[in-house]
Amino acid sequence: MDWKESLGEKLTAYSQAEFDYIETKNISDASKIDFGCSGIYMESTIIYFEIKNLPYLLKENGRRKVAQTYTMFKEVLSAVTQQDNAFVNCFAPNALLVVYPGRDESLEPAVKGALRIVHALSEDFKQQFAGLVGLEFSMGMDHGHIMGTKNLSDNDLESITWFGSCIYKAQRIAKESSRPFYVGISGNIYHNIGEELRVASRRILGIKKNVDMWTKVTYQYENVKKHLYQTNHKIPLEEA
Repeated sequence: MDWKESLGEKLTAYSQAEFDYIETKNISDASKIDFGCSGIYMESTIIYFEIKNLPYLLKENGRRKVAQTYTMFKEVLSAVTQQDNAFVNCFAPNALLVVYPGRDESLEPAVKGALRIVHALSEDFKQQFAGLVGLEFSMGMDHGHIMGTKNLSDNDLESITWFGSCIYKAQRIAKESSRPFYVGISGNIYHNIGEELRVASRRILGIKKNVDMWTKVTYQYENVKKHLYQTNHKIPLEEA
């Protein structure tokens, strides 16, 4: 049997098989799924982390420096969020996913995680990233169900590819966000987080007032007008 016939048989088997999956909140269950027609299904809050203007960064800094910086971003995202039992996946050359498994209980930890990431990158470790000319990043967030399937036969989380509308909505929100409003969240998240993460104390004309830390923005998603909420608020790592 040549490679074409072998591929045809494999595709026929896949197309006729029923795609099976495990529904869970525990990412370690990914070790139970097989390479092929099986997957893992979970409800989660997604942080879509995007490196802006990648072609410009490559032109100005070169491939090695950009690749090195991508790895540094992944280290920061993993270290800041791992205490929340979140996990980080490489998604694209200019993007990383941070996944917080869970229902409503995952919303506030994920928002806090994003605001801590902003503080880490723009304050705590900005010197380490200063060598990359023109570096910009943003984060978009949404909540929903995602399906993951293995693209390799090993049990490394990086061998799972994730699909879900909330990922692409988070991606769209990230495109609407930029410095100093690094973080954008969907209306669904905004309306389901507590006052602690919606209101901040700030001085206006010398008077201390409680104000909404989020700015409402109208944007188009799938040809429908929707609202997202952006903030320039940050949470120091010491407050984690």
